Amino acid sequence: MQVQEVVTFLQQTPPFDDLAPHVLETLSRELSVLYLATGEALQPEPQLMLVRSGLFALHTEQQRLTHLQSGDFYGYQLLLTGLADPDTIRCEEDGLVYFLPQNSFDKLRHQYKNFDLFFQRLFSRRLHLYQSSQQQSTSTLKVSDLVTRRKVSIECSNTVQQAALLMTEQRVSCLLIEQDDKLVGILTDRDLRSRVLAKNLSATTTVKEVMTKTPQSIEADHFAFEAIQQMSQYNIHHLPVEQDGKAIGVLTTTDLIRSQQEHPVFLISHIHRQHKAEGLNAITPQVQQLAIQLAEQHIPSYEVSSVLTSIMDALAQSWLHIAEQQLGPAPCVYSWLVFGSQARRDMLPSADQDNALLLEKEPVGAVADYFSALSDIVCNGLASSGQALCDGHIMASNPELRLSLKGWSGRFAKWLNTPDPKALLSSSIFFDMRLVHGSKGLFNVLHEDVLARCKNNELFLYHLAKNATERQPPLGFFKHFLLEQDGRQRKGLDLKKRGISLITDLVRVYALSAGIQAVNTRERLKLLLQHAVLTQRQQQNLQGAFDVLANLRWQLQSQDLKRGRHLSNLLDPSQLSLLQRHQLKDAFAVISDEQQVLRQRFCREL
Repeated sequence: MQVQEVVTFLQQTPPFDDLAPHVLETLSRELSVLYLATGEALQPEPQLMLVRSGLFALHTEQQRLTHLQSGDFYGYQLLLTGLADPDTIRCEEDGLVYFLPQNSFDKLRHQYKNFDLFFQRLFSRRLHLYQSSQQQSTSTLKVSDLVTRRKVSIECSNTVQQAALLMTEQRVSCLLIEQDDKLVGILTDRDLRSRVLAKNLSATTTVKEVMTKTPQSIEADHFAFEAIQQMSQYNIHHLPVEQDGKAIGVLTTTDLIRSQQEHPVFLISHIHRQHKAEGLNAITPQVQQLAIQLAEQHIPSYEVSSVLTSIMDALAQSWLHIAEQQLGPAPCVYSWLVFGSQARRDMLPSADQDNALLLEKEPVGAVADYFSALSDIVCNGLASSGQALCDGHIMASNPELRLSLKGWSGRFAKWLNTPDPKALLSSSIFFDMRLVHGSKGLFNVLHEDVLARCKNNELFLYHLAKNATERQPPLGFFKHFLLEQDGRQRKGLDLKKRGISLITDLVRVYALSAGIQAVNTRERLKLLLQHAVLTQRQQQNLQGAFDVLANLRWQLQSQDLKRGRHLSNLLDPSQLSLLQRHQLKDAFAVISDEQQVLRQRFCREL
């Protein structure tokens, strides 16, 4: 066996790729290698198996077939727990496998924490934990992220009048004082007031006489909270920023306040203060900039989705206020409802509108005219604020989605009592609904009625589950990814339709069958575990798979956002690391397994 050839392969295979070359060289001598021809069987032993090449079928005691290919492992469950399923491994394409003895495996686990964590997480299939090391707090903003790299300076020998003129021309509140390219002082507008005007000094007084000498400064790579602490400690409002021994700009309290105002809380507050369409129309760039900042700070998808959903809720509420200002008070109580991703609070920048109106009165005559006008203002307004119109017309501007309580109850009753598979497929989005504005009481009556009708409704749940398992994850028989193409000639894996939506559909069936009110997928999974509808292993697997897919989708869309491209759900798997491909395949395998469980539970012949 060629040692260097093995080392090269291990350097490309997580978690061995984290180990030093000399460790891999020693390790390669401890490996044994086995060549298998098509049709040969392999009996698992207490050692770690790593596939170098070929294709191997793994038959479990549940007769479930999975495949192992280059970079896949087997045997870690037995090594970690002493227990293993009575599996059979059969070679389907000629290949090579490496075997690492148990004592070598245990030694690496004890010496290298990341090596141990990799296999612990692979075993538990809590896939979402892979992301934890990449997450950073929003408090990790650095001074370089906030300071404007625009330095306005003057020399010591200049007069205060010249300094005041320069500050006025450049529209700055301070000047850096430099000598031989070195920072020696700072002159602020407060210095001019208190040290020059208040003391009645001449305009010809030199800057050197009134400046603050050897001022406090901070390095550009320091954290923003360190700058806040320093400015607070010394009661200063201007802090020179240096890089490589030279001043590059000044950080001001205004910069820090502005950074906080870009926080979602301040943006939402800003949206609610807008009382005219012009103010809300200007929101889109701010939302996009916020999304880019969240991506740069490695905020996980579920937090980003919560932030973006809150912003879109605020926009809907503000547009409704503007509509009422233009049209006058509403002729009856109403509830503005949202469906789909906005209802589940898992929106990303690509999400479009899915909304409707629930009315206290029947939409006829003046009532119909008023809410038709209100819906047009709000839906078009949301589109101008960055939330695209729905191609399927699932919007309140569609008269079929402006109904009274009786009208909505009748529509849900039809879907529930005489479910047509095709109609139910397009209407499943309505079973994830949430109130954004208006009468909570009116909404609660409808929502509770729908949940009561869903629970234990075997015929409805049969068709809903059947629809939820029609589409399969894009994983072929031999564990190869199945790529598809969009209308923009991009090719890849559709993370939404063939991944996230499949989990959402599965979880919705379980939630409705149990009468659970929550619509957020993560909350539903938690409650399904508490209600013993799902086992802990199912809950962890589905949660992990959902998080992996959602984070990959968020990374994909954030890259499109930064580059100004059309936001896509198609992921090119060739752009992923080997570890990420492992995660993705495992996530798709979880979906396939859980679809089978769902079919067995709800799709037996009635």
